[in-house]
Amino acid sequence: MLGANGDAVWAFSLKGQLGPLWPPPPAMTVAGPAGPVAAGVDTINIAANNIEYGYFPARTRIKAGTTVTFTNVGDIPHTATSFEAGKVGKWDTGVLEKGQSKTVTFSEPGNYYYICAPHPWMYGQVIVE
Repeated sequence: MLGANGDAVWAFSLKGQLGPLWPPPPAMTVAGPAGPVAAGVDTINIAANNIEYGYFPARTRIKAGTTVTFTNVGDIPHTATSFEAGKVGKWDTGVLEKGQSKTVTFSEPGNYYYICAPHPWMYGQVIVE
């Protein structure tokens, strides 16, 4: 039997058939960013604090109508791209080179998750009240 990772398990019995194996575990779900929520922060630095693949702060809480500025302070291009239900959402900063900024206005209350399109393991959250 060939596994998903290219590995194989072969089982033999001299006394008849073997029973089926247990089913694989359910797929992992993405829980979103963790950590503290910065209240009222409207500037998010990408790749700050000597960490190239992160948003700082990763989570912020703002009032509806607030404009948030995303600034790439890192050495390689990054984006802040909205991410909804497993797909790219409604807003995107586009590719930001080192030193470039882009603003996004959050008019409606809700939870807004975002990723870096070239580096999708980078993620953040804007909570709009």
